[in-house]
Amino acid sequence: MSRSLATLVLLVLSGCGQRPVESILADADFRFEHGDYAEARQEYAQATARQPGRWWAHYRLGLCLIELDRPGDARLALEIAHTQNAREPRIVESLAEAMLQQGDDVELFAFLKREAETAQTVDAYLRLARYADLVGDPDSARAALDTAIVIDDGRTVEPYLQAAAFSQRLGDMDEAVRRLSQAYFINPRDRRVSKRLRELGEVPGPTIGVPPGR
Repeated sequence: MSRSLATLVLLVLSGCGQRPVESILADADFRFEHGDYAEARQEYAQATARQPGRWWAHYRLGLCLIELDRPGDARLALEIAHTQNAREPRIVESLAEAMLQQGDDVELFAFLKREAETAQTVDAYLRLARYADLVGDPDSARAALDTAIVIDDGRTVEPYLQAAAFSQRLGDMDEAVRRLSQAYFINPRDRRVSKRLRELGEVPGPTIGVPPGR
């Protein structure tokens, strides 16, 4: 047998011994769902090495690394996933979490601000508000909440609930009640709204609703 043919046979045989990437990912997902992040990380790392274009594998690898308290490595994996699938909100959320754990507040805010300005969605601005609040930037958090409320245009109670919680944390109970009253106007049947109003000493009813808006 010639050297070139022998080399070809070895390559074929070694290739036959490799597990299919789909099988690797199935095992990785199983381990991940059962909280075995160390083993899942190895599986996802193998899958991304074999097929680098799998955004899901990079994303799940990043989640494993967050769970294993390795935010720097998680950020690298999630940045690759985000490059491959920039419209996936789960990647954005996890990448923000990795940045937060790293303590990179400046880049975290810049990243989420870019994402919100690009997406122009309620969820993107609520995420920006939540993380701005976490890093101690209440002015940016309030501005993001106001923008979310404008974009939402009175369709849902979500931005009002978050705005109420934010105001309550700042000790502004009047503003918290106002935001909850707006939420009640939008959907008086939402039990979360009624519960929060009662916790603040208000009685839900027809007269408490306030039209939505900033």
